[in-house]
Amino acid sequence: MNIFKHYLRDNCRHFLEPLFLSAIAAALFWLYNLPMQPLLYAYLIASILGLSFFWAPDYVIYLRKARKLEAILRTAPLITLPIEPEGTYQERLLLETLARLHNRLSELEASQANRQEDLLEYYTMWTHQIKTPLAAMGLILQSAPPALEPARRDAALSQEIFKVQRYADMALGYLRIYSMSADLRLESRAVRPIAAKAVKKFAPQFIYKKLGIQLEEFANQVVTDEKWLLFVLEQLISNAVKYTAKGTITISMDERDVLTIKDQGIGIDPADLPRVCERGFTGRNGRIESTSTGLGLYMTKRVVDKLQNQMEILSEVGKGTEVRLFLHRPEPVKD
Repeated sequence: MNIFKHYLRDNCRHFLEPLFLSAIAAALFWLYNLPMQPLLYAYLIASILGLSFFWAPDYVIYLRKARKLEAILRTAPLITLPIEPEGTYQERLLLETLARLHNRLSELEASQANRQEDLLEYYTMWTHQIKTPLAAMGLILQSAPPALEPARRDAALSQEIFKVQRYADMALGYLRIYSMSADLRLESRAVRPIAAKAVKKFAPQFIYKKLGIQLEEFANQVVTDEKWLLFVLEQLISNAVKYTAKGTITISMDERDVLTIKDQGIGIDPADLPRVCERGFTGRNGRIESTSTGLGLYMTKRVVDKLQNQMEILSEVGKGTEVRLFLHRPEPVKD
């Protein structure tokens, strides 16, 4: 009904002109004392023909265009125009849609610019970081027995190569996070095999640093994305190994689907704890460990949020860190 009102308003001239001409004709007939009945019949026939062949088809076309424009407008971001656009209803719809789409385009351009800036900053830092293991490999290769025994040299080289692989994995993960929503595949998965896969990947690190690893038995199944949960566990185990000089790293899970990664490392300063998931924040530990990038926990937190889970970090300086992942979520709705 609203569109019909807009149609009458936008086309009032087309209705008023025939009425005005009819009024003039009726006045002339009355002035010259001519019979009005033939004129009334002519009005009736002209009205029926005009309604059937002109106004009704024109209204149908108007209605279709207006509905299409309204549908487009509903999908455009909501903004408030500074002034009320003038013109017909269709023209106003079109102008408002264009204004909203222009606003959305500006938002996307700003977002893309921020993303490009983030990527440039990350890869600048990544380039400097990856130089460290590459330089270390160069020094190791230049060392010859008896300065460095072959077995020790090979082990040291393996550690540096592992670091390079980790940096490459983090770079790929950083790129994929931007389009993570389209990549999610939520299914019911057993958690322990995923944790075992992450532990196996870091086995050379545990051996090289002579750290203990305790992966407890548990049979929990949760609704998650296996690939991204593995990414989270790798980041958390990587941090545990990096900041633990001796002791054991324990991975367990309780009946409430809370997965815990606990280490006996250097811990986190209480003042740094609220900020450890901020992008680029390294805090006190960043001054102790030169390879810290401040991106591991930032990326982990983003993935955990996308999975609609929660993460809690408990730590005490000199005693270790405990990270809890709350993985319980409703089962997916089946059609």
